[in-house]
Amino acid sequence: MEAIKKPSVTELIDILNKPALIGWANRIGLQGTSLDEYRKRVRVDGSKLHKDIENFFMRGEMVPDLGMQKRLNDFISDKEVLECEKNVETEWFVGRFDIKFKWHESVCIADFKTNHTNIYLENRLQLAAYRMAELAEKVFIISVPDVSIIPVSIVDFDPYEEMLKCLSRIYFLKQSV
Repeated sequence: MEAIKKPSVTELIDILNKPALIGWANRIGLQGTSLDEYRKRVRVDGSKLHKDIENFFMRGEMVPDLGMQKRLNDFISDKEVLECEKNVETEWFVGRFDIKFKWHESVCIADFKTNHTNIYLENRLQLAAYRMAELAEKVFIISVPDVSIIPVSIVDFDPYEEMLKCLSRIYFLKQSV
């Protein structure tokens, strides 16, 4: 019997129902854009921006957008980058976090999100997953292109970790039927 691969953090979170997406998809459609078109455009733009940021942190390469370069320099001025784009694995899932850094004596893990303002359950689960695999005291979302830090307050990680384990069990059960 062939072993079933571990799910990614994204695959686990995709199991969840996300009713807020219905309203979002409707707004996109009302603008006269298909979801496939929109996703393709956003994916290309987001991938380019993410790659520029990754190259900045991992290789010290300048970002083509001078405004973005300044915001990244300002962001990193009081932080020590520990790791970037690191693959992680637990017994429940695999994943890849964007950045781990030391800031104000705390080890932090963060995920870059484009024009992010709200914190959703999915964001908390994603960051809790990375924290399960890689110890950190604090978790953040870094909204780009403005490079603003959005604290994600999680007082007790246990419920999120248990949800991830349950989602993993559901994933494996779905694969076995």
